Amino acid sequence: MRKQLTAFLTALFLLLSGVAAWADYTEWKDSSYPFSAAKTIYLDQVDTAQVENLSPVEEWKLKDTFYRKISKIKDITILIKEPKPEGHLASGTGTEDALIGGSDTAIPKEAVEKGADIYILPRITTWQTDSYLVPAHTEWRNREIRDAWRDKDGRWHEYYRTITYPEYVPDYWVPYAEVTVTFEWYDTKTGSLIASSEDKRLRGSETHPEDLYGRIVDRFIKNMKKTLG
Repeated sequence: MRKQLTAFLTALFLLLSGVAAWADYTEWKDSSYPFSAAKTIYLDQVDTAQVENLSPVEEWKLKDTFYRKISKIKDITILIKEPKPEGHLASGTGTEDALIGGSDTAIPKEAVEKGADIYILPRITTWQTDSYLVPAHTEWRNREIRDAWRDKDGRWHEYYRTITYPEYVPDYWVPYAEVTVTFEWYDTKTGSLIASSEDKRLRGSETHPEDLYGRIVDRFIKNMKKTLG
């Protein structure tokens, strides 16, 4: 029921606002934490537990995009958590590898054993494609019409005038894509949350959330380098 309500409100927002794309980004950082002193980052598997109807192939593609982009960073040591032996891409929130942390997130043992200063957990919280109905309506169009007249000396003159006319537009459906990704940063020594961000993106006439996701990852990498720089 909640998912249906969210989809309805999203469609209503797009229809009423008439926007082609929309984005909302929020972040928080612990001002007392020495981010510039961090040398090694432990990056967990991308958590997709909140995403429904995501095939294994799609899941691998999303994670491959993320790690491929991350691997291009050269001035920061990035450690990436390996998938579970059985191939299940679970996040590091399970108690089986918890070292420190609260009930929401536990720091994997490997993060501390490998000397990571910061543990980052990426979560995809929204991933959907849907469509909304634009009801039948009338739109006013403009068109230029060429006219000509002849003066008293028999010479022809041309000019253009603009006319406005109504045009009936029948019902039609407009697809849209929506993606939300959060990034939680934890200090591996204390288990405290030291930074977090949420990047929401929505685009009308779009059927490929992967494009929005790629832009979210790009912004995360840019901001991470700035934060740790």
